[in-house]
Amino acid sequence: MDRSSSPPAKLHAPGPASSSHAAVCPGRDSPFPPVDERIVQPESRFEVMHGQVYEMMGSREPHAIATGQLAYVLFALVRAEFQAAVDMLTRADRYSDVAPDACVFPKALTLAGGRRLEHLVFEVLDSQSVANVTVKVRLLKKRGVRRLFILDINAATVSEWIQGSWNELSKVIEDPTCFVRPLGLKALLEAADADREVALALLAKRTPVLMERIRKGEIRGEKRGKKEGFADGKEEGFADGKEEGFADGKKEGFADGKEAGFADGKEEGRREGLVEAITWYCEFLGIELSQQRRTVIERANEVTLRAWVDHLKTHRQWPGGDMLS
Repeated sequence: MDRSSSPPAKLHAPGPASSSHAAVCPGRDSPFPPVDERIVQPESRFEVMHGQVYEMMGSREPHAIATGQLAYVLFALVRAEFQAAVDMLTRADRYSDVAPDACVFPKALTLAGGRRLEHLVFEVLDSQSVANVTVKVRLLKKRGVRRLFILDINAATVSEWIQGSWNELSKVIEDPTCFVRPLGLKALLEAADADREVALALLAKRTPVLMERIRKGEIRGEKRGKKEGFADGKEEGFADGKEEGFADGKKEGFADGKEAGFADGKEEGRREGLVEAITWYCEFLGIELSQQRRTVIERANEVTLRAWVDHLKTHRQWPGGDMLS
């Protein structure tokens, strides 16, 4: 949200002690208060920084869209033990209660049953000045937030707060503690890249519905591959058979067909191979193949064709007698 430059004229006090959001006043010598102890009333659109109260104004369209896209990517990318959130109040110190545009924090509660501090914080910069955002960032860094980022939608850049200054990033945010994969910066600037980043994150998480779709696709691909492989194997097997006398060609050419269980394909493939073998031997030996002989060959079964091939290989002449007219 955009922050007004002056405090509101009228403020609402926190709820009564019996409400779930009662304010807690830490003692003089106490450390940082718990992150989920409030100064301001939640959902009241106020923040407090260094004791100064600011009203959080509604966002302009570019800011709102960028924040939504940021949240979309973060929710997909975080590991199972972390949670992404937007506009969540965090007690930065005794006098500050602020709400970053987006953050990532552990799901596990503290020993006292409260929320743990954010690991990552993101601020979206539109009409605000960098100086205003930096005030909040300094508070959260002092509180102990591990990493803080600013997304400047006007400059189309992403920067990280490192050693007291903003450092522009170039390609990705790598944070294996919180993310299942590196976050590509383009995903925070372009809608199409955001969709891609989310898809890759869900794949990295092995989301059940995606894994099921992939499994079904692999089954369909395997069936198609077996069918096409059988056809290619038969074709290549015939070519090798011509070169190698068909002995090795028959075995190799139909290996895929046998493995895939294509019974009809096996029978037809063997028969075609034997017919090709007879034709090749006749051409090689100079034996004339009349139309009558071709018709007889086409009508013969596999057993008969195999006997004719053996005869041509052994005797190197056309079968006589009752074998072939």
